Amino acid sequence: MIGISYHAGGLQDLPLEDVIKILADTGYDAIEMMCGPDAHIDSNTVTGERAKQVKKMVDNHNLAVSVVNPYRGGGLYQLALEDQQKAVDHYAKLQDVAVGLEAGGVNFLTGYGGDKGDPFAWKLLIDVLNPICKRAESLDITMNIHNHEATTIDSPDKVTLLIQHVGSNNLRLLNDITNFYHLGTDITEVTSRLAPLTTHCHVKGVKGMYPYSTFLIPGEEDDELDFHTFAATLGESGYNKYISVETFSHMRKEKVEIAYSMMADTLRNLGLRN
Repeated sequence: MIGISYHAGGLQDLPLEDVIKILADTGYDAIEMMCGPDAHIDSNTVTGERAKQVKKMVDNHNLAVSVVNPYRGGGLYQLALEDQQKAVDHYAKLQDVAVGLEAGGVNFLTGYGGDKGDPFAWKLLIDVLNPICKRAESLDITMNIHNHEATTIDSPDKVTLLIQHVGSNNLRLLNDITNFYHLGTDITEVTSRLAPLTTHCHVKGVKGMYPYSTFLIPGEEDDELDFHTFAATLGESGYNKYISVETFSHMRKEKVEIAYSMMADTLRNLGLRN
């Protein structure tokens, strides 16, 4: 079975308690928890006690925490360029939050390093990911590469190459299928090929192709993403974790229900959800 999660950044304008209740009432299985400056969990002030409070709220509504996601902070490259140790320490904090919330891992964007050249960016990312991933191994959680247009890691081959260079089994992929798709990647091929490395997924609705694409609520009228093919390929590959709905605060308030309805119906029709 595949669970449905919600990227809580889409409801950043609401208190976390309200977000958790809305998701539970709608039927979601999990929440993708935001942790960063001005996020639902503030990375500048978070404590173990705060993590316990959040875990209790989630448990009280029969939700799980799928993963922890950095929010409104720089990409890993930008953090490491400023200070490598601070970057490692920042992600150690997020890893501790993930452990406290019993989440599977921590997502990260690589950021873009073209200012000093692509080889420099790659080497810096590899250098800083080595200690971050070693700590993840000791905590039995994963660090999940969020593929994204206009960042260093935007294509399937770059995902596998980065994992090869770092050499950690705990460095995995957050398959943001929309980001792969609107860069021209075939949904079936990339999903199947990267399934052994995939530990979490994101879905956004989209109209058009990069750089003319516009993100939408998954399942709304103009959404061109073939979620059925994505879900079917995940199921055929044996994937049994979460797919997170990723929306944005400016989208209409029905976004939670629209996305859930489309995804739940599709997964049930495929025999991938009860």
